[in-house]
Amino acid sequence: MKRLLLTIGMLLMGMALVGGSAASLVGTTLLPLDQQVGTHTSAAGAVLGIGLMAAAVNPAGNIAWVRAGILYGLVVLAFELGAWRLWGAEFHIGPVVFGLAFSLLLIALYPERKALVPPMTSSETASKTTTTPPAPASPEPTSSA
Repeated sequence: MKRLLLTIGMLLMGMALVGGSAASLVGTTLLPLDQQVGTHTSAAGAVLGIGLMAAAVNPAGNIAWVRAGILYGLVVLAFELGAWRLWGAEFHIGPVVFGLAFSLLLIALYPERKALVPPMTSSETASKTTTTPPAPASPEPTSSA
């Protein structure tokens, strides 16, 4: 049941992101700042949404997309808080609730939550583990006859 709910949650989140990115096309026509710096916000949102929908078929096999969906909720919260605090922009609660709700849903429904935390690289692992050198081999006693 959790697997089905995870798939449905990823599909809904992906569809909402694609729909939101399509709707934002009209809003950016007056001030296309994203295009002036060489990106396209709507395309980025659509890619995330399409990726989540495609990954919903096999979430365990596409863990990077699940992680991206979880990260989305945290980034939306950071952006809204930053815009409100730094520029006095209006705080939009809808995207924050949507992002955090789906982030928590993905975490709660993922079959192996420990796998959601990326593994450490080999250099980090080597520096965190302490190895003791092997004890020197003692010579075997020889018997003189």
